[in-house]
Amino acid sequence: MRVLVTWGSKRGGTEGIARVIADTLAREGCDVELAAPSDALHARAFDAAIVGGALYAMRWHRDARRFVERREHDLRLVPTWFFSSGPLDDSASREAIPPTRQVASLMERVGAQGHATFGGYLAPDAKGFPASAMAKKSAGDHRDLARVRAWATDVARALPSARPRPIVRQPGRSLWTLVAHAVTGWLVCGLAMLALLVLAPLGVALTIDALVVPIVFAFVARSYFSLRGAREPLPAALGFAATFALLDVAFVAGLVQGNLRVLHSVLGVWLPAALALLVTWTVGLVASFTPSKPRPRRAA
Repeated sequence: MRVLVTWGSKRGGTEGIARVIADTLAREGCDVELAAPSDALHARAFDAAIVGGALYAMRWHRDARRFVERREHDLRLVPTWFFSSGPLDDSASREAIPPTRQVASLMERVGAQGHATFGGYLAPDAKGFPASAMAKKSAGDHRDLARVRAWATDVARALPSARPRPIVRQPGRSLWTLVAHAVTGWLVCGLAMLALLVLAPLGVALTIDALVVPIVFAFVARSYFSLRGAREPLPAALGFAATFALLDVAFVAGLVQGNLRVLHSVLGVWLPAALALLVTWTVGLVASFTPSKPRPRRAA
């Protein structure tokens, strides 16, 4: 059985775990292809896969995410396991740490068999922020290699009978879902603006609208990011803001005023869109630190 092992790592700690896993699988009789992410993107003819990622601010390293996203269809066809590395203490050895929300979503998209979190590694002379600041208190090798080998051994013994699992529906991945939330936020803000224009002068109405937009989009963003598979905070925020601005231009400038002078109104169009972006991004970042709740599997 040919097993692909790949990883996403910035400082080498996760790569070291991947190599230990590959060595253990080889000793258990597996045909192992240990491949860096750039090579793994083009790997062919593997019967199972193990993907690992270093955690930075509760997110997998970009290379690990990119691999899963680009090879999503192929990973659905074979038994797949994930692992993460990150805790700079012995917590990963003392207890089973569940995958972060982002990693759990990726697991459900490919029907992964399981996941393990291992301790991380940070050199005392690590450069860059915040690594250098963290190194002052948490530098060291916190990887429990005996536990890594034990986990890899369990995976090797499960391989002969392992079969791809059903994927879980990810409503938050739908572009239409994202757009629908953005349109809903825009409609609420638009209705509020119409009411303000009836009750107050234009300048006052625009000022109050600038306060209404963040409140409305805080609720809209919270609803969106509660969905399984919601997109990353920044792309989602950009989508919300772009939708808001385009609707304002199309309906307010084109249909209501009959011209595009509103494009020159920072307070009228671009400030609300910027506020929608900022609030959505912030809510998304906060949501990413919230542990994911296990849900029953359903075939997509």
